[in-house]
Order: sequence, then structure tokens, then C-alpha cells
Amino acid sequence: MEQKYDIFISYRREGGAQYARILQLMLKQRGYAVFLDYDELRDGTFSEKIVEAIKGSRIFMLVLSKGAFDRCSNEDDWLRIEIELALKEKKKIIPVDPDKSFDGIPKDAPESIQTAAGANQHSEIHFGQILGVTIDLMIKERIVPEIGDRTPQGQVDESFDQAKDSLNRLATHNRFVRRAVTIVAFFCVLAVLATCFYFITLQRKTENNKDRIEHLVKNHSQMHLDISDEATEMQLDAIDELLKSMKPLINDSIWICRYEMTQGIWNAVLGVSCSDEERHYPVTNVSFDDIYEFIFTLNSLTGLNFELPSAEEWEYAARGGENNETTAYAGSNDIDMVAWYGRNSGGTVHASDGNQGKGCNSLDLFDMSGNVSELCNTPFDTGVDGGRWTACGGNYLSEAEDVTVASRSGVPDGTKESTIGFRLILRQSRPL
Repeated sequence: MEQKYDIFISYRREGGAQYARILQLMLKQRGYAVFLDYDELRDGTFSEKIVEAIKGSRIFMLVLSKGAFDRCSNEDDWLRIEIELALKEKKKIIPVDPDKSFDGIPKDAPESIQTAAGANQHSEIHFGQILGVTIDLMIKERIVPEIGDRTPQGQVDESFDQAKDSLNRLATHNRFVRRAVTIVAFFCVLAVLATCFYFITLQRKTENNKDRIEHLVKNHSQMHLDISDEATEMQLDAIDELLKSMKPLINDSIWICRYEMTQGIWNAVLGVSCSDEERHYPVTNVSFDDIYEFIFTLNSLTGLNFELPSAEEWEYAARGGENNETTAYAGSNDIDMVAWYGRNSGGTVHASDGNQGKGCNSLDLFDMSGNVSELCNTPFDTGVDGGRWTACGGNYLSEAEDVTVASRSGVPDGTKESTIGFRLILRQSRPL
């Protein structure tokens, strides 16, 4: 068998452990490969590691501490088993008597103990100021003739006090390493658990999203949805809310939202949270390009064709569609019944949710007159250079004559104002 160690140290844990550790340290400092099993309990099943270490060593060093052989009359005693294996493997046995503490071999000890401890010369090691001298003498007389000399490795202690300090430093270092390894292992386990939890949660979320998507597609079957698997729960809620608010404008080919686009739906589609206080208020301070970036995201999530209405489509909806209302304002000739404008708004925008005390038109559309001017996908013809878009219906700062169903104004390209918002249509045919 391949020789992995120069020396195997066998000892009785009670009374011999400190001697054994000092011997291991001193011999390793002097370049020898030493096996010492001090991390395992020396009871239970005899370790295969011990067997391999004894077989893989040239020298079997036996620490003769006080009472070392007291239990060797028992066949299952570990020290006895180690000695018998060393004899069987014909190892060079070197008994070591630390500080002349050995108190002899019991009369009932088996022959193997007599052979190992009685037939071999004892090396007396003095664990004091001359510790290094006695160790070096043992190496010279008993180890070198058997396996040769070795080159010292780093610091070489000479006294017992020096060796104890080295052991304490080594123990401190080992404790630090063990703690570091434990901490790293803990965080690795934590990371693995967190990763597993993340993927389990993600899988459940994905499964829940699939169920939610199927539910949405079924509930809005007339819309022919093709919802992205990447849609989040927040986005699915916003899509559901938006679709529930859509009203047919022209048969089932063009639908229009009952309300001005709200901050709640806008933010959710874009993956941003929104406070409950703000979620029903119209989206303002966004440009024409901002709106179409939002529409692109919404269409990507739903597979539908949301757009801004043309000015003609907007007015058609404000007049009640095929009902062809003839009222000045959307739903009434009484402006205060249906519109937030300069004289009743208090100079501020109001939520667009049908719960603010203003009525709707015959298509159940709210705030078509007043509140915020609604951008349309129609250029505003002024004969002036520079892009302008049409805004319809007036706003909360407008005069009464500017919030009629026919009211239109021009909005320069890129404009962002607190009085300008929009309303979406869902198109499944060509515009009017």
C-alpha cells in the first residue's frame, strides 16, 4: 500500500491527548508527515480512515501515558485494535514515555500489548525546556534509521512553552477557519434556499399568471386577446380594468374607454406603483410621443390595437355615436351636469372614474367635456410651421364655450401640460 504518512500516533484520549498533539506539532515542524486522529470520538465503529492511516504509515508511535493500557483487556478497545493492526502490518513501533508518566502494563493485558510496549525500547520525551532536545534525539536514533531525515518546515519549537503557544495559535486559526467556513456554508445554504424559494415562487407566479391570462382571455373573448407570458400580475390587473371600461363605439370594430386614461392604469402597464389617492386621476404632463410609447407597451402585452382616436372619432363618441346627440356638451346642455371647467373645477383636475358627481353621455362616457383636454391622432391645421396635434373637449381651466363636443385646440409637438391627457380606443377596423 502507498505510504501516505511517515508516522501514525496512537494514544489514549484520557491523559494522552495533549502529549500526542505536541508530538505531532514537533514532528511536523521537523518535516515529517504525521497522522493524528484527534477530531473523531474514539468509540463506536472502528473508522476505516484509521485503518488506512495505519497501513499507510511507516512508523507506529505509541504514547504511553498514565493508564494507557487499563482497558486493553477488552477486545473492542480502540487502542488495542490499533496496536494489533500495527503488529499485523509489521510497522516499526516506537513507544514514547512522556515525562516518565507510564505506569506499566497491566497483568491481564493481551500478548499484543506486551509485544508492542514491552518488547520495544521506550523513548523518554521530557515536556519542558529540553522538549526539542529529546524529540531530536528520538528522531536521530529511532526515526532516521527507519525512514531517513527530513527538512524542517518553517518555525521549529524547542521548548514545551513554545510548542503550547504554537498549538494555541493553530487552534485559534483553525477556529477562525471553521467559523469562516461555517458562515460561508450558512450563507451558501441561505443563497441556495433563497434561489430555490425564488424559483418556486416564480414557478407558482408563472402558473398563477397562466391561470389569470386564461381567465382574462375567456372573460374578454370579444377582444381576441393574445396576452404576453411576461405580463406581471400588476399589468394583468391594469389590462382587466381597462378592458372592463371599454364601450363599443362602432359595432364590435371600434371600442372607446369610458374614462380618460388614469394614472393607475398608466403606471401599472409601465410597471410602476401608484398610490390609491392618485390612481383614478387622469394622466397629464405627457407628450404625444410618451403616449405612443405607452400604447406600444400596452399593445405588446395584449396583442391588441389600442390607439388615440382621430378627432372625428372622438367627436362621434362625444355625441353618443349613432345616438347622434345634439346637446352642446357631452351628454347635456347643462354644462354643470357633465363638465369640470373654469367656473366649477376650483382650478384643479378631478378623478375620472364616474364618481365625481358629473353625468355621462348616452354611450356611458364620462368627462368628454372638460376635466382634461384629450389628445387625438389628428394634426391640427393652423397653417403654421411646426407639428401640432388636435386636443378635444377642453379642460378644467377652459371657458364654457371651449368644452363643447366640437371644441378643438392645437397642441405643439412635445408639449407636456397639466391640462392635457388622453382617452384610448381599441381598433379592429380602419378609422372613419
